[in-house]
Amino acid sequence: MVFLNRGNHFEASPLPQEAQWSAAFTPVVADFDGDGHEDIFLSQNFAHNQPEVPRLDAGRGLMLQGDGRGQFQTVDGSKTGILIYGDQRGAAAADYDADGRVDLVVTQNGAETRLLHNQTARPGLRVRLSGPPGNPGGVGAVIRLKSGGQWGPAREIHGGSGCGSQDDTVQVLGTVRLPEAVQVRWPGGAITETAAGDEKEMFIRR
Repeated sequence: MVFLNRGNHFEASPLPQEAQWSAAFTPVVADFDGDGHEDIFLSQNFAHNQPEVPRLDAGRGLMLQGDGRGQFQTVDGSKTGILIYGDQRGAAAADYDADGRVDLVVTQNGAETRLLHNQTARPGLRVRLSGPPGNPGGVGAVIRLKSGGQWGPAREIHGGSGCGSQDDTVQVLGTVRLPEAVQVRWPGGAITETAAGDEKEMFIRR
């Protein structure tokens, strides 16, 4: 399940049945297709159970496409190209080649690490923060993009995630319409708003 923060309460939203077929370890939240809505990748499988317990290996790595309203649908591996049959563990999102598309790295237990290059997403706006001394990457900050007069989803820059992995601090925000502004809520509560236009990357200082 995912629990959606509605401000004064959390709303439970069950994930599709494909998310229940195998153990899941690291959830990665990013806009993988560039449509302005947050998606979820789940690393899957656990084969090293006790002898009397079946292997939990029915997954290939699962991409869940978000609709912006808290619902997610499965995207088959034949479309995403994500076909990882081993024991997946850590996973992280990063636009490693700076083309404005979110790429994905997935580690495996006893097998090679897989780097998946995103070739089909609509390029988004790369946002790099420069935080205060001691926190140059702006860990703990929350970023939102304004376009079409509306604020998009809140994206937090975090310092770690599941199984020893960590997403890149440079965030890629979906730009279906021309960006108008980027809002940053910095650790400590200060809020800044920076005008945006047709640039491909923004560098925002605290």
